[in-house]
Amino acid sequence: MNDLTLRRPTAALRELRRLVVPDDAPDDSRLELVIRTSDRDLSIRDLSAFLDLVDSLYGRLSPEGFRSYARRERGHIEISRLEPGSWELVLETLLSRFQYPEILLVIWLALKYLPPAVQSVATAYNQIERGRLARQSRKRIRAEMDADEKLRSISPERRRELARLIDILYEREAVKLPRAVRFARAKLIDVVIRVRRGNQ
Repeated sequence: MNDLTLRRPTAALRELRRLVVPDDAPDDSRLELVIRTSDRDLSIRDLSAFLDLVDSLYGRLSPEGFRSYARRERGHIEISRLEPGSWELVLETLLSRFQYPEILLVIWLALKYLPPAVQSVATAYNQIERGRLARQSRKRIRAEMDADEKLRSISPERRRELARLIDILYEREAVKLPRAVRFARAKLIDVVIRVRRGNQ
């Protein structure tokens, strides 16, 4: 199940893209995912789990699928630059060259709504418990999305679809999630998605 290609909620991703990327964005604009963390006393183990989670999310969301992404030698997600001060990891792509900006958009949501505590559906002891944990997780993500001013213009049905996608990603990354969540809880300051025009 882990390697199955994800079914993308196309209409929901289109709404999410319209929310972040203006229609009049010039071709030389860049979509940036900025992950800001503390730069002090970083646990290498937890930081590596967090970065591994980001890399895996990118692979799972890539059109070729996770297996293809994991096996290839090139074309993996890269940190475009590190900003000084608190540690800023900037992942960016030129909009005109990137066919799937939704990937960075979904990673933004997945990091933004990382669970405060991990109750893994993947380790649930039976189907009933698995279903209960999945419903609980999706309900939490939906509630956070509903409360988020930025996402209000996305229809409730599309927010539900995005919550389901994010929850499936969490389930597939169940092994990495505990340490990534621990890092995020202790060191993540914020995660921001933005469009930077070429001349900025």
